[in-house]
Amino acid sequence: MQAKATGRAAAKSRAKGRYDWGLLSVVTILLMLGLVMVFSASYPRGIEGFNNPYYFIGRQLMWLGLGVAGLIVAARIPYTWWERWSIPIMGITLVALLVLIPLGAERFGARRTFFEGSVQPSEAAKLAIIIYVATWLASKGRRIRDVRAGLLPFGVLMGIVTVLIVLQPEISTAILIVVTSAVMLFVAGAAVKQLVVIGVVSAGTFLAVIYYSSYAADRVSRYLASVGNPVASDEWQVSQSVQALMRGGLFGRGLGNGLAQQTGYLPLTWSDNIFGVIGEEMGLLGALFVIALFALLAYRGLRIALAAPDTFGMLLATGVTTSLILQALLNMAVTTAISPPTGVTLPFISYGGSSLLASMFGIGLLLSISRYSVDAASQTQQAGRYSYERVDLGRGNGRSRVSGAGGRGAARAGGYHAETARGAFVGDGRVRRGGKSERRQP
Repeated sequence: MQAKATGRAAAKSRAKGRYDWGLLSVVTILLMLGLVMVFSASYPRGIEGFNNPYYFIGRQLMWLGLGVAGLIVAARIPYTWWERWSIPIMGITLVALLVLIPLGAERFGARRTFFEGSVQPSEAAKLAIIIYVATWLASKGRRIRDVRAGLLPFGVLMGIVTVLIVLQPEISTAILIVVTSAVMLFVAGAAVKQLVVIGVVSAGTFLAVIYYSSYAADRVSRYLASVGNPVASDEWQVSQSVQALMRGGLFGRGLGNGLAQQTGYLPLTWSDNIFGVIGEEMGLLGALFVIALFALLAYRGLRIALAAPDTFGMLLATGVTTSLILQALLNMAVTTAISPPTGVTLPFISYGGSSLLASMFGIGLLLSISRYSVDAASQTQQAGRYSYERVDLGRGNGRSRVSGAGGRGAARAGGYHAETARGAFVGDGRVRRGGKSERRQP
């Protein structure tokens, strides 16, 4: 009875835990910078196309409001709720991706959106797949190293999702989903040889898709032909993005004074290529500042993963953080001619409703996990231990490479630490068991 009372008290105290305000501060700065750059990059096109310089920024503010609402909802809901509903969420996602192929709005030769380009299901699919994969991996435990329980089901799932997304076609998003899921599989404790098999099969599959897709193959071939001199590239987007960065120099030309957003220069400056506008108007220092912000976001996200109270929370935080950072890196790689054009937006900065909403919702999930992990860390420190282990890249015992404080049951029962799940924590390093207290071993 006393243990149950302690569990209820722990749950009540954890419900009032602190969010990761450091993460929220970084995201807020990115959002503010994004609003400034979207307006700077889009107002000439707004005047030309809609006779309204505020057309793009007005729509971005509307989506930002929805994103803030989504962040608050996701942050307030206990993250374990998503574990219980992961299968229905995944089912709805697969149905949406399937329906998109015949009924989606056609834009630029692809069917990726509903409602005239307003809703892009693949953005929501990123989060849905992360939630489902985190749930699935957490349920496997040490069996993840068994090929029949780990590699084969994982391969089938990724194959189905990849096919549905590639058929849009949206190859870059499919790659991001597969790589993010593979990182989660690695952190969950999968054998390295399994990851090698996944890497080889995935690389071969995407190379085959690119080879048989005339649009993708043409982009890749033009990019490869200009690797040595991207300024002279036949791929207009690559050439103009590199020139925009060169014009920016160290300090930039000033907000609104760039050429990239003018007609005849860099296309889609307000979305896919906004990092080129940042480089031109804010210079190298401004571009490095954006990179530093994403580095801080990665640090805060992985810190939340390390302090998560259970395996599901750890994997969920790892997946969300990995997805956001990989997307940002891929967008920057395109602008700097390190990668062929992909159509991937820069999270929190680029114009785009579905992308912004999905990114904000992902941050809400991270905040929810941090809300429950902060209190667990403080309780564990009272007991004289930390609530996580260091990352073990060579773990060979079938357990996850990043261990949380407790098991899955701990979070469901209120999230109190596994040390106290076997008995009520008394204090001074003692644990009550069966009516008598004994000193906990260090």
